[in-house]
Amino acid sequence: MEKKHYTIGEFGKISGVSPKTIRFYDEKGLLKPVGYSETGYRYYDESSFVTLQRILLLRYLGMSLEQIKETVCNSTLSLEESLQEQKKLLNEKKRHLDRVIDAVDKVQNANEGQTWENLVEAIRILEVSDMIIKQYRSDDNLNRRISLHNYSTGKIPWADWVFENLELSEGMDILCLGCGNAANLVAMVEKLPCNLTFLLTDYSEGMLEKAKEGLATKKDILEEKNITIRYQVADANSLSVLGNYDRITANHMLYHVEKRQDLFQKVKHLLKPDGMFCATTVGDTHMQELHEFVEQFDAKIEMPFQRVSCGFRLENGREQLETEFNHIECVICDSDLLVDVAEPVYEYVYSYPGNAGEVIKERKEEFLSKVEEIIERDGAFYIHKSTGMFRCRV
Repeated sequence: MEKKHYTIGEFGKISGVSPKTIRFYDEKGLLKPVGYSETGYRYYDESSFVTLQRILLLRYLGMSLEQIKETVCNSTLSLEESLQEQKKLLNEKKRHLDRVIDAVDKVQNANEGQTWENLVEAIRILEVSDMIIKQYRSDDNLNRRISLHNYSTGKIPWADWVFENLELSEGMDILCLGCGNAANLVAMVEKLPCNLTFLLTDYSEGMLEKAKEGLATKKDILEEKNITIRYQVADANSLSVLGNYDRITANHMLYHVEKRQDLFQKVKHLLKPDGMFCATTVGDTHMQELHEFVEQFDAKIEMPFQRVSCGFRLENGREQLETEFNHIECVICDSDLLVDVAEPVYEYVYSYPGNAGEVIKERKEEFLSKVEEIIERDGAFYIHKSTGMFRCRV
């Protein structure tokens, strides 16, 4: 049966989108006609409605036209898969809006002495949180950053270091807050004790999907060791999980949590009497050489992680944790980076939240050239890492 074609006027009337807007999307390469009449009129069909719906949804979510083009044009998703993906993005947007509304309520209902503090918090949420949410919808940017750490000078890989300091033993229950794509867990499956139970939580459904995919590759080992893994979408700002745990982990994520004191209180109640809360984070000088290089290369590049991470670092984490935990140990990971290839440095900076990808994409060759100059001069691009773990008991 021949597909029905629509003129741009018919297409616009049915969809409620003006022909002018449809032509604009055509010019930007987002929504091309499926064909043209002999006199040059654009024709659209049912597939055009699917593409238009996705464009409008991504616009609503705040994506730039360039990001939308990359997403739409490179997509191989079916309609059902596309709708499922859109639903995940909308749920993330809803959770973010709930967080913004809560912040505004706090300003509105604050006592006179707290108004300024709550107003600053609201500004921070509006400026940074949505950017971070977009950053962690999938693990693409996370993987770009992880690849740089393959050039570590540490005696053992980061995942092994974390595993050693968790001190896991057979039969434990473990809650992972902000698990991301669970790369550390995937890497350590062979070394895990038997009869463990994990609850992996993350704000992003996309990240949890990646965690499931990664751990699916270890299915046989997990079954052999009788290790159970559950997954739950959860916002650490309003954590709601059941159970009691021998270990609760929060790896490089507490600086994203606005309500840290509330979270610490909940973590305390979720721990078993002899349980331990293990939280990794960075220090003030973490990746300092790279940040300085980026700033000198182009001052327009946004580096929001420098602002975001200051809320919970190695230097100020203990005083925040002391409100709920009596025994706190800070263990430092001795590891820096010696990078002798330029591409991983570019990928790392490209993955920054905000405008970094757009800025350096236009100047990629220049960026790579400047990194190569440093490598040729010094033998490698040296980047100091300041990372560690707080191990907390009640």
